[in-house]
Amino acid sequence: MNPYVRLLQQALRKEGVVCSSASGLSPRLVRQWQGGAEVLHLHWVELLYATPSLARSIRLLAAVLGGLVWARAVGCKIIYTVHNLDPHERSFPFLASIANRALFALADAWHVHDEAAKLNVIRTYGRRKRIYVVPHGSYIGAYPNNCTKHEARARLGLADNAFIYLFLGQIRRYKGVEDLISAFGRLADDTCQLLVAGNVHDKAYGQLLTQLLQGRSGIHTQFKYVPDSEVQYFMNACDICVLPYRDVTTSGAAILAFSFGKPIIVPALGGFPELAADGRGIVYEPTSRDGLLRALAQARSMDIDAAGQRAMLWAREHEWSILAPKFARIYADVLKSKGSRR
Repeated sequence: MNPYVRLLQQALRKEGVVCSSASGLSPRLVRQWQGGAEVLHLHWVELLYATPSLARSIRLLAAVLGGLVWARAVGCKIIYTVHNLDPHERSFPFLASIANRALFALADAWHVHDEAAKLNVIRTYGRRKRIYVVPHGSYIGAYPNNCTKHEARARLGLADNAFIYLFLGQIRRYKGVEDLISAFGRLADDTCQLLVAGNVHDKAYGQLLTQLLQGRSGIHTQFKYVPDSEVQYFMNACDICVLPYRDVTTSGAAILAFSFGKPIIVPALGGFPELAADGRGIVYEPTSRDGLLRALAQARSMDIDAAGQRAMLWAREHEWSILAPKFARIYADVLKSKGSRR
């Protein structure tokens, strides 16, 4: 799982905030916390109830909503971090709609990672009060990082003199990996290679990608879960990370790239342009047929080392030790707040 919550919790404890984490929510769990928890900070709420079974998802969602209502009833303040404005690839969209409406009604404050996400929350839910903007923290130190570029490429069977584009992460339809494969196939540069690694979430989508890869050269794939201990090999082997998403609220993948000193290629969606600004990456227009292709080509003429240094500087300026006091101030502000949450 994404180490976001663990890193936030560790940094908060160093700030003197007493905190713990839980992977579920129900009235029973809230009763256990009652009297000992002042703030309930929610992340990825869809993971608390979404399952392949409709009946089980309904039961879990009922428990989550019951827990939220109970928490408010006993005076616990609720803060919701909007990692995704809407869950991706929803099996039962009406459940996500119910969960979002409940969060809108019950949360005392919402936390987003950038101004683009804040505007989306305002536009989608009409909420304007107590939306706090604190950037996504970096992953520096969260993964091993002690191998050289040469060692990483040797381990992955990549040429030392090649220019490597990387897509790393869960492979899902909304991330547009087939668009990347197609665009790379039209790139007239045999010094470039594409590396795609990650677990394919959907079997049918994996078959589609396999068919698309047939007859294409210069593309290396590892369609499997990449453990934390191996992330460094992929990151250190590449020159630039490509995130051809079709929808995004917050991208931990972009932050991961920065944390290894890698620039990014991203579409002009959500908070991507802000992340790629100041020479940290290339932004393309996702509605343009050749937008991604031109961005791939543009990367060959950019100063990759300088862009990587800017990416690393961003990551160092957004370490969790720097951000934790901002979260502590949010908790303090919410605890003393009264009145309308809108």
